This record gives sequence, structure tokens and C-alpha cells, in this order.
Amino acid sequence: MNFPLTTLETVTVSAQFSPQKRAFRRQESLSLSSSAWSNATVAVPPVSTSGPLEATPASVAEGATVSVLFPPTTSQALPSAPSSPPAMCPLGGKIGNATVNFDDMKPGPLFNPSGDIWFSEGFLVAPPASQVAQSFVPSSGGQLVEFVPASLANPSGSLRGTGDAAEVGVGPNAASPCFRFDFFGAQLGCAALGNEEWCEFEVSAYTFNAGLSFEQSIAWSETKRVPACPNFPNSNCALTPVDFVGYNNITSILITLRVGNELRAWWGDDFKFGWTDNTCEAASCRARATPQHVKRETVELALRRGVWHWTPAGLQRLDDEYIWDSVY
Repeated sequence: MNFPLTTLETVTVSAQFSPQKRAFRRQESLSLSSSAWSNATVAVPPVSTSGPLEATPASVAEGATVSVLFPPTTSQALPSAPSSPPAMCPLGGKIGNATVNFDDMKPGPLFNPSGDIWFSEGFLVAPPASQVAQSFVPSSGGQLVEFVPASLANPSGSLRGTGDAAEVGVGPNAASPCFRFDFFGAQLGCAALGNEEWCEFEVSAYTFNAGLSFEQSIAWSETKRVPACPNFPNSNCALTPVDFVGYNNITSILITLRVGNELRAWWGDDFKFGWTDNTCEAASCRARATPQHVKRETVELALRRGVWHWTPAGLQRLDDEYIWDSVY
């Protein structure tokens, strides 16, 4: 897979979608110290509490994990991420849970880190004018993130398969045990027409293996079936709250979205995370991490390839000014 600042390789599975559990192994082609990802702002607002959406198992083959989510009739917040009171550390540091939203981000690709959660190539915050055309309303009230698979953004096929799976994690800090996190939930939606019924998000979790020096799957994946918006793309659609259980002590998650067997663009907001280790020693370790910034070759590559976002009329290339603005 290609990342703006990190080059990783994924052992791929069959292109045809299947909800079966699978084991994955990912090995880096570059050292973490010479790499980085792109990132989104981390905000920590109070998290309102409400009951989770009803989840019913779909009828699938034995051994598969599929959750079917039904949208609420009214706006509903995700359940609070479980957390014990954060420790009071004399030297400060980063502790507790956080909600990643994109309300303070500049429109354009997510190049630079402004927090600790990184987003791979293909993620962007679309310009305000195009967000109306996206048909999805940000659950955070401001902006939402969009992911466009590389195969869709490059119909010539020159980049086919290199970035069709989205990755969210701690990027170059994956090798540091203090950066392991728990993933609790997000608000999701995709470019599916109402009669297509489902957005199928296949999600896999990874943890860095110090002995092998690469990230390794926790040996399973699951598919979250999010209902398509009935009036997409002609009206404002609400993102669907999705809970994630068992995503603990990890360094990244991979997400592949399909409608039927087709890759589609998708949107997300309010990604909920928490640090696995909230000791003062771990908080100090995170605070000492060296800041990473986008590399020149990453910007040049984005300018050559272009950064694409979804519109009802098809994918549209962002003006290059958005790429330059995202550098700083």
C-alpha cells in the first residue's frame, strides 16, 4: 500500500468480497524511523452517553463475523468509550480517550500530524462547497473525512490496488509500546444508492510485533454492514454510528469498503480512540515522540497524481492550491 509518508506492503486476499474471518500479515518495506503518515486533528470534547444501535448477526458462513447496523430514526451519539479516570501525572502527558474529528482541518489531503492518529493516502477533507454535494452530514457538526480508493482515483490502472484499503493508526510510532491504542467506534457512510442496501466495511486490526519488526494482524477481520442512505445522493444523509469491540492494544486498523463487489468512496467522522497504557511513564513516552512532517517528495507526488474527491457527477480533482495549503 502507498502512504503519503509511510510505505507498507499488505499481503492481499482475494479481490472478491467475502465476510469470512481472515488472518493478515503486513511487513514494512521501509523502517519506521524514516517514514510517516498523514494525520487528522485530535479533539477531546465531552462524550455524551446513549444506548448502542441494535446489532444483529447476518446469515453468513460459519466462522464469519458480520454485524448489521440499523440507522436510528433520530440523531444518536456513539456510546462513551470505556475509560477509568486518567492519572494525574506530575510532568503532564497524553492520557485518556479522544475523539478524532476534522472540524479544524484545512480542506485537502491529510498530510501532516496535528495529533497522534494518522490517516493513510486517499483520505481528505473536501472543500466546503463540495461537502454539500457529498450528501452526508458531519456528525461532529463541522467537517467529515472522505476516503477515495486509489483504483477509483486512477482509472488508468497505473496505481490499481496500491491504496484501496484505508489505514488508520499511529504511523511511525507503531514500534513504541506506549502508542498502542484501543478503538471504540466511528460514524460511517458510503456512496451507495438506496436500492443497493448495504455498505460493507471490512475491518482488520494490527499490532506491531517487536520481534518481527512489522505490524501483524490480531488474526481476524470483521465486516460491518451499514445501511445505505435511501435518498443518496439527493439529500442530506446521516452517518451511522458503528461500535467496535475487541480492538484493544493495537497500532492500526485497515478498512476496505465495498458495495456488492465494487469499491466505493466512503465518509467518516468522530473516530473514538483511547490509549491502552495510561500510566504516567507511557504518557511521558508519548509526549517525547519526535514530530513528523510531510516530505517534499510526497507533495510532489500528490501534485503529479492529483487528489480526487467524490461528487454526484463523478470524481473531481482538487485544485493544487489545496495540496499546498495542506502542507503547512
